[in-house]
Amino acid sequence: MLIDSHNHLGGPDKGDGKSQSVDEIIAAMDKSGVDRAVVFPFNVDNPGVSFANANDYIAGAVKTRPSRLIGFCRLDPNFGELAVKELDRCVNGLGLRGIKLHPTSQNFPLGHPALLDILAAAEELRVPVVFDTGKKMSPPSGIAILAARFPALRIIMAHMNLYEESIQAARTAPNIYLGTTGYFNLKRLAAAIRELGVERFIAGSDSPYIKMDSEMGKFLLMKDLTDDERRLVTGGNAMGLLGLRDV
Repeated sequence: MLIDSHNHLGGPDKGDGKSQSVDEIIAAMDKSGVDRAVVFPFNVDNPGVSFANANDYIAGAVKTRPSRLIGFCRLDPNFGELAVKELDRCVNGLGLRGIKLHPTSQNFPLGHPALLDILAAAEELRVPVVFDTGKKMSPPSGIAILAARFPALRIIMAHMNLYEESIQAARTAPNIYLGTTGYFNLKRLAAAIRELGVERFIAGSDSPYIKMDSEMGKFLLMKDLTDDERRLVTGGNAMGLLGLRDV
């Protein structure tokens, strides 16, 4: 099963105006041979309390394509306890399967008390967390500290633009997974897979910002990966994190 683990749905984004509809992402999936896609909200203008309105949209979208879309909520720790309650509502009420957190867009430090409460709740609920990383407010070293504090929490560090820092974070924290989104140095990516183990890498396109077919298709260009390794990065590892079955 081919799974794209990083996609934005809805919009428009208040920063760049990007948007993506259900029909548009399904068309991209069909073109790219992607079976299922993880989707979460853009950074919209009126997201509701800790993205409640945007999370409702994601849940509704998943209901229209339950065999193709996997919904993650987006949360804003600046709402404090209400953000933790929103997580519970999203997982236990809406059936969403994970969390997207963006420290830069929502302007919160990695030491924010409500963030720690969110991560503790996510660890207990056994849902993975996707962090936007590589920016000033979300350095890989800071994510590694959080991973050590919550060792049972599965953390996907999206983007590997700070390559050395990302690899070092994954070395120190076995519960960190590296999202390959937007990283096109295939020789260095292959070296990282060899060092850390193929089970630590999760493919995703960041659509609509990057074309799904080019991002997911790059693994076909990595000739030093075996077919089994390629299947793990492009779907098998995500299936394990999300408890999915290949049907």
